[in-house]
Amino acid sequence: MPSSRPNTIPTVIHIVKQLRPASVLDVGVGFGKWGHLFREYTDIVAAEHDPKRYKRKHWQVRIDGIEGHSAYLTPLHRFLYDDIFVGDAREIVRRISRYDLIFLGDIIEHFEKADGMSLLRRCVAKAKKAVILSTPKHETLQEDLCGNELERHRSVWKAIDFKEFSGATVKTIDGDTLLVVITKPGTKVETTPPRAPRRGVARRMELTRRAIIEHVALDEKFILVDEDQLRSGLPHQNVIPFLEKRGVYWGPPADDDTALRELERLRRAGASAIAFTWPCFWWLDHYQKLGAWLRSSFPARVTTPDLIVWDIKP
Repeated sequence: MPSSRPNTIPTVIHIVKQLRPASVLDVGVGFGKWGHLFREYTDIVAAEHDPKRYKRKHWQVRIDGIEGHSAYLTPLHRFLYDDIFVGDAREIVRRISRYDLIFLGDIIEHFEKADGMSLLRRCVAKAKKAVILSTPKHETLQEDLCGNELERHRSVWKAIDFKEFSGATVKTIDGDTLLVVITKPGTKVETTPPRAPRRGVARRMELTRRAIIEHVALDEKFILVDEDQLRSGLPHQNVIPFLEKRGVYWGPPADDDTALRELERLRRAGASAIAFTWPCFWWLDHYQKLGAWLRSSFPARVTTPDLIVWDIKP
């Protein structure tokens, strides 16, 4: 059917928000659910701080699709997607350009194993940041549906089938769906969505987010120490996670020397401030050299129970 299981939505959107793709390819668009979600959590979410991006003419993320059954396509698809290519996904992926993210939502099981693997390899080759796919973990015996023979399930996939991809993480969602995330070198994502914070914590995090907006200019290049909890919700365009690798959060430093070295590298690359949110205040005691250097060498722009910002211009 031109639909897919909804249980993967929280994890997939969590990953998409980390990747911040400038381009997405949705393979097997069906009814268009994923195109809608990808558009919402890229351009539409950004409209909170850049209102013009709510309008289609100001969308900045390219979202294309592939569909083998043209009867599924509606005016809704043509609104949400920039382009939709109709035909055999294996051939279309071979000839189109590269995308930051390529998504195959409940599509690979519609191919024989060899053909599905051929498609997946081509998608991995064309992805700049990552490939995400979902597929039933068990046999479903699905036959032709909606007058479309492409709806037949022709293969069942297991975690071991993806072992050739060095950046692959395979998760089981609700016991019946495999979610596979294949990241390219230099890209790192957390595949487990964070639990919703307690009510008081959620409010404090929101107040911290507002404090960052108040004290850090939207166009300022700054380092954010928040263990990647608030970065995706900020309107700033030059937020650097710490540690970072090619713009992706890379976890806490291994030691003081690593922290100092990376901070100095980012200062020389143009970062003018470093902000610590309250869940990460422990860093300043754990990494004693880092805490001592910041306190003794740089002026504090703001110090509150929720946020500390130091000016670190060279």
